Amino acid sequence: MRQMLPLACMGVLLSSTFLTPVALAQEAREAPSTSLDAVTVYATRSPQSAFEVPAMTSNVDTDAPGNAMAGDVGDLLEFTPGVEVTDGPRRNGQTVSIRGFDDEAIITMMDGRRQNFESAHDGRFFIDPSLLKSVEIVKGASSAIYGGGAIGGVVAFETKDAADMLMPGETWGVYTAAGYRTASKEYSPVISAYGRTGPLDIIGIAAVRNSGDIEQGDGNELISEDNLLSGTFKLGYSVDDFNTVKFIYQGLHNDGTEPNNGGGAISPSNPIVEKTVNDNQYAVKYEFDNPSNSWLKPKLHLYYNDTRVREEDVTGTNAGRVQTRDLSTIGFTADNQMSVDVSETQNHTISYGFEIYHDEQEGMTTNAGTRPGVPNADATNYGLYVQDEIALDTGAGRFLIIPAARFDSYRSSDDAGNSQSEHQISPKISMSYLPNDNLMFFGSVAQAFRAPNLTEIYATGLHFPGSFPFPPDNFFIPNPDLRPETVTTFELGAGLKFDGVMAEKDRMQVKGSWFISEGDDFISQEVNVAAGTTQVVNVPNARLTGFEVDGTYQLHPITAKLGLSYVEAENKDTGEYLSNNVPLTLVADLSYSATSIESIFGVRGRFAAANDKVGSANTPTPGYSVYDVYYRWLPSGPGLDTLTVDLGVSNIFDKAYTTAFATLLEEGRSYNVRVAYKW
Repeated sequence: MRQMLPLACMGVLLSSTFLTPVALAQEAREAPSTSLDAVTVYATRSPQSAFEVPAMTSNVDTDAPGNAMAGDVGDLLEFTPGVEVTDGPRRNGQTVSIRGFDDEAIITMMDGRRQNFESAHDGRFFIDPSLLKSVEIVKGASSAIYGGGAIGGVVAFETKDAADMLMPGETWGVYTAAGYRTASKEYSPVISAYGRTGPLDIIGIAAVRNSGDIEQGDGNELISEDNLLSGTFKLGYSVDDFNTVKFIYQGLHNDGTEPNNGGGAISPSNPIVEKTVNDNQYAVKYEFDNPSNSWLKPKLHLYYNDTRVREEDVTGTNAGRVQTRDLSTIGFTADNQMSVDVSETQNHTISYGFEIYHDEQEGMTTNAGTRPGVPNADATNYGLYVQDEIALDTGAGRFLIIPAARFDSYRSSDDAGNSQSEHQISPKISMSYLPNDNLMFFGSVAQAFRAPNLTEIYATGLHFPGSFPFPPDNFFIPNPDLRPETVTTFELGAGLKFDGVMAEKDRMQVKGSWFISEGDDFISQEVNVAAGTTQVVNVPNARLTGFEVDGTYQLHPITAKLGLSYVEAENKDTGEYLSNNVPLTLVADLSYSATSIESIFGVRGRFAAANDKVGSANTPTPGYSVYDVYYRWLPSGPGLDTLTVDLGVSNIFDKAYTTAFATLLEEGRSYNVRVAYKW
């Protein structure tokens, strides 16, 4: 009952908001407002209306009020429906879960580059929020165009370009910002220079974060010290009106102090380490776009990622031991789009392409050669896909029909002589129907797969030490026969949008869906304490069901956003719940734009029911209610019109809580500030 009270209170608050007939005549400089006509690119690989596309998507504006003060990716995505940031508040261990699927079942991209770094104890990506302009999230099976790993969806990070920073008529500029968060004693200065002249455009961004231990909601401090330097550099050159080439570099260096497993508590098997992360990514992109040529719009992308994590034990029986995990990825993609007008009422946008990438992993330790659980192995993947977006305009309404299919093949091997080779075809068909501009229905059937990663197949060595006389030491057992998991997802949804719902100039949009995912050979880790073994195995039959609703209402100067999601997962053969369950979770955001004082005020909350549908190996977690408040000042006076001041308090009631896929308490109350200025 207690858990439902915050939900009821927020519901009353939002209901009263909808009925408030507010109108301000004065126009002033405002923060970026929520757009009900958002565009998604990654859902179909071509720009589409997020409302009309037959899928659920979210787009996070990193510079929006509240988001601009984010200390890590977890802060950015915390209020995105259907998304969980897992493994606690330490940034080095954070990964993203969509609809209950963990990060291995999600494709993570950075400016189009695959982020394949894999580790049970570290994050999958290393990026400072200051470098990002947006995060797009596609929910649901996407293997038909993105290949293996896109069972749960796609998380696409986009970093800032010169065009994002320059105002009309400007040719160059400098951006500076500085922020502070009290819960982690973190300060974060940023500087960026950018410009364009003739055929050249260029931007460079450097960000520093220095943070200490994290104060949790129960008053304790979580050992976590980071000294982080990150940056991006982009150089674009327009050969002529149609041909462009871009070079991209993105880098991060972080010296930190935390446990080996950043998502766990300190213990003899999880000692404190001095952790150094070095992530360097390079890319070259080429694009041809001639508006008069509807058949040829090629995009070529060559990239190289190199991620190295070094850990030196500070405490425990192995103090002084150094362990490393290195993963490098070289990839190439070639895509093209054709637009074909069959008639005035029928258009086809045909996308097709080829992708190949190679991963190479190496794990070392100073006292045993190969690092336990980090096999020296490599894998090569390639895929070909084709998709047709069929737009039909009929007397009964508009249809968007999207059939797609992709063929993938992969081969992997380790230094011990084990190997695996598989191939897979991933089909998908989705359709949306709009009888008018205000109503839409959609459905999709998609088959997606995930190839097991190198660690899951080939891991050997000590997992964790036992205790005499019981339990025994626990060792990884390789499984070269591990099958790729295949998931078939059925999804049905609908959307509604209106102008003038309760007042003359208000706007409303709601979209939701119900889905069921049937999994064959679900990949799961089994830890047998009595036998002293850990092995990744296939669960023959698994099922995930759930729903998601996402809505926005605008009545200037008020914007209200709501998102509701739920996932239930079970082993179909035994009836036991799996660890993929996500409890009923509501996210809400209410903002008020006070144009007369050039300010924006906001409050947002995240409310989750108890996560009690868990398997025998997992511990239930109680429900929680967490609130943030934020304020933005955007002065318009001479010399101040490029100044932005953000103030906020996160977890204002200092709630001690744990999210669905974590064991550590989250960050407690934090007073946050950020000041930015464009020169």
